[in-house]
Amino acid sequence: MIARWALWSLVAIVITGSLVRLTGSGLGCSDWPTCEPGEFVPAADFHGWVEFGNRIVTGLVSLAVIAAVAASWWRLPRRSDLVWWSLGLVAGVIFQIGLGAVTVLTHLSPPIVMSHFLASQVLVSAAVVLQHRASSEPPPGGDGTMRLSTQVRTLTWLAATLTAAALFTGTVVTGTGPHGGDEHVERLQFALPSVARLHGITVAVLAAVTLLLVAAVRRLAAAPDNEATGAGAAVLRRRIRVVIGVMAAQAAIGYVQYFNELPVLLVALHVVGATLLTIAMTRMVLAAEAGGRAPTESEVGESVGIAGRGFAE
Repeated sequence: MIARWALWSLVAIVITGSLVRLTGSGLGCSDWPTCEPGEFVPAADFHGWVEFGNRIVTGLVSLAVIAAVAASWWRLPRRSDLVWWSLGLVAGVIFQIGLGAVTVLTHLSPPIVMSHFLASQVLVSAAVVLQHRASSEPPPGGDGTMRLSTQVRTLTWLAATLTAAALFTGTVVTGTGPHGGDEHVERLQFALPSVARLHGITVAVLAAVTLLLVAAVRRLAAAPDNEATGAGAAVLRRRIRVVIGVMAAQAAIGYVQYFNELPVLLVALHVVGATLLTIAMTRMVLAAEAGGRAPTESEVGESVGIAGRGFAE
């Protein structure tokens, strides 16, 4: 429950951060940590309150990750992996707060804004891992034997790497485009069509690798000598379907927004979609890695029923 709260609070800060930029409120507060020199709270100004509201959400995120640390520490039996992952979230949020200050003090420098968004995606991914680990017990007996093929796991990690590349090229497009957080902010000196094309190529390669992963999982599930792979392959297949759905929606939004001169609403939806893709891709990797161990005794019984359904669902 607490891990889920931490995850969705981190998603919320991404959304409110994008609203700051898209409403031109990036310099609504020109100072940090106060809004203006000598004024902690902004005056009756729309842009000031949008920026200050994002700072308030950051405070709520801080409470969420601190609660995650407390819950991990007091959990019985205590698990060191949960403690370290939750401490990692705290360290990441502290880093983000500092980076947010630098963002304001450098007057929305595009590379700093890009780093701020990418760091948020790393934190969201880490929160997904924490939630996953907190909701399941580690299997006894160590890693065991491989349940999913090396090819499947390699393609999964390649897809995750390409997702990171797509997020990066997307921030380059954003840093080049018109929505810089303030109308006077200098943009990256690239040709927008060129960086948009680069982003599109990266996404296309990601889609191709994901389709190769689908084919590899189908072959794995159909192999007659893989009696232990049914449960793992079925879970991974569901996670891949979610990734493909998010990618398809992102591609549609991306093309529509580009050919309609980047309307604010569609850009905001694209940011939300990017964060959902981070979540879906992280869960897909976790499913592939969970399939890389020998099943516990309870899982063997469960896999008999799931493997029989296979890809029929």
